[in-house]
Amino acid sequence: MKQIYFLLLFFLFIKSYSQDTLPRFSAAIVGADKARISWTNPFDSCTQISIQKSYDSLRFFQTVFSSLSPELPQNGFIDNNFLPQVKIFYRIFYVLADGSYFFTKSKQATKNVSTTIIAKIDSTPKKQQKIIENTERIFEFNPINITKDTIVKPLPEKRLFIVYKKTIDSVFKVLEERLYKKFKDSIATKTKDTLFSLANDMVLWKPFVPKVLWKPSTNIFTDDEGYVTIHLTQSKLHKYSIIFFDDEGNEIFKIKQLKQEKLILEKANFIHQGWFYFELYEDEKLKEKNKFFLERDF
Repeated sequence: MKQIYFLLLFFLFIKSYSQDTLPRFSAAIVGADKARISWTNPFDSCTQISIQKSYDSLRFFQTVFSSLSPELPQNGFIDNNFLPQVKIFYRIFYVLADGSYFFTKSKQATKNVSTTIIAKIDSTPKKQQKIIENTERIFEFNPINITKDTIVKPLPEKRLFIVYKKTIDSVFKVLEERLYKKFKDSIATKTKDTLFSLANDMVLWKPFVPKVLWKPSTNIFTDDEGYVTIHLTQSKLHKYSIIFFDDEGNEIFKIKQLKQEKLILEKANFIHQGWFYFELYEDEKLKEKNKFFLERDF
């Protein structure tokens, strides 16, 4: 009877350490500033597994790891950029061979400590139950031993601001309130950039992008009659070549070598009206990238 109870306790003990199968997964704090995400994959047809991370439990997830071997039955990932003082949420995105895809529920990493069994196995049911409960207890990380006589003064919570840059998929920095105020003042006084509030402590930083005014080329342009004109004053001293592209970046045609100073191209070479782009090479080195507009009258 004691052997049966021992085996029961052994399997319960092992179960407390076993991995959950997808869509369940484990997220544990490792050391002071790392998190371990681990999972068991029950799907033979899994083609992609990615770990996603966010500072919000429902939104703004970004992929931080993609498994090179998603078909492995067990795998894991260590997040070296874990911030224990910030609420960080993880979830797993996985894809099966038939094209179906899934997101797990998000969860935070926790500090898990299980009690090791060092005891003589007692056949009394109450004793067995107590041992089982001890092996499955989960303790939150707390470095302070508190007794009933201890006076605990809670530490003031630090307000943290999560700054995203350009898009909500790229976290730029996580700043304390004092540093965030300096960052905000610097953006306002020294740049033309914009900060948008996404949520209470979440900010989107959009750098200012000046509008580029188009300056027509002096080498390749449309003349007064609308013809494409190539004018190369150094054609006798250098070797020139040109590649023409449509407005979607597809190559239309190229001129491998230009020997004359001036050349006019037929509009029919460009098929339709609109913007066209070109790359001008001088002695096989890129000299200019520009565009011209061709009106339809043919």
